[in-house]
Amino acid sequence: MQELQVNIEQAKVEIVGQEVFEKGIADVVAKYQNYTVTAGTIKDDKKVLAELRKLTKQISDERIKIKNELSKPATDFEKYIKETEKPLKNIINQIANDVKEFENHQKALRLDTVKSYLANKASDYMIDPRIFDEKATEYIKNGDFMADGVTLKKATMKALDDMVTFEYQKQEELKKATQSISGLCSEYGMTDQPYIRMLQNLTLAEVLDQIRSDHAFELQKQEAERQRQEQEALRQAELQNQKEKIAETKPTALVVDSETGEIIENTPITEEANTPEPKRYRQKMTLEVYFEDSDDKDRFKRLLSENGWEYKQNYTVSGYQNIASVSEEELKTHLS
Repeated sequence: MQELQVNIEQAKVEIVGQEVFEKGIADVVAKYQNYTVTAGTIKDDKKVLAELRKLTKQISDERIKIKNELSKPATDFEKYIKETEKPLKNIINQIANDVKEFENHQKALRLDTVKSYLANKASDYMIDPRIFDEKATEYIKNGDFMADGVTLKKATMKALDDMVTFEYQKQEELKKATQSISGLCSEYGMTDQPYIRMLQNLTLAEVLDQIRSDHAFELQKQEAERQRQEQEALRQAELQNQKEKIAETKPTALVVDSETGEIIENTPITEEANTPEPKRYRQKMTLEVYFEDSDDKDRFKRLLSENGWEYKQNYTVSGYQNIASVSEEELKTHLS
């Protein structure tokens, strides 16, 4: 196929009357260099502005026209190349898709080969081969296979063997670690599952230390509770002892038969005999109180309670309600 060759003729732009054009621009600039807009000339000022804008538009339009004419050959050339090249690109895309499809098929075959090899090795150790599915994709490159593209290289097989062996050793270590944790938890009467999950982030030694630490802490709690209960039992016994002593030392009242003079009953004097008489009330009044809010009302209620007045025992409330907001001055006027 012949390579694309193009002859280019350099376009040339000649400005007719260039010096006159440049002088015209300079004259306009000089004329309006110090132009001043005033209230009395505003109408004429707007006309001047319109003329100047018209001039720049004419220059811009001509510039765009010439630019389009200069770029037209390049635009036409680009369009021609795209149309002519289109069948070639279609062939390239078709072949590229076929190559990609073939490579994907080869990768799938190589992946099946790797998975099959891992499955055979995993069965020797009673391991679920599916745990290697993600790692298997790392061994499907062309360099992992012989020239035929389907036979694994010895180095690849050794790497896969090591992977399975390592997983087996890891699972065996996990079993032993789990047994150690379960045994220690059983000895201490603790649940083992939370500690088995810790193996995801901690070593076996660290997990066992944690179990011992938690067990020691639990023993401390139990000992503290036992001591508390003992102290409480001693306190209750002491209280009971004090009550019995008080009962033994209470004064007694003699009951004597008036005819024979015989003491027929010796009864302890109870505290009820010394109980003061209940209060008797002889005055009352109605009190109207204004509050800012419920907190203010509750504070007033606490103040009464602290000084011996209890609701529905020695005072009651009626007419409690929300009212329209009033100022302090308005309230003084209302109460005076």
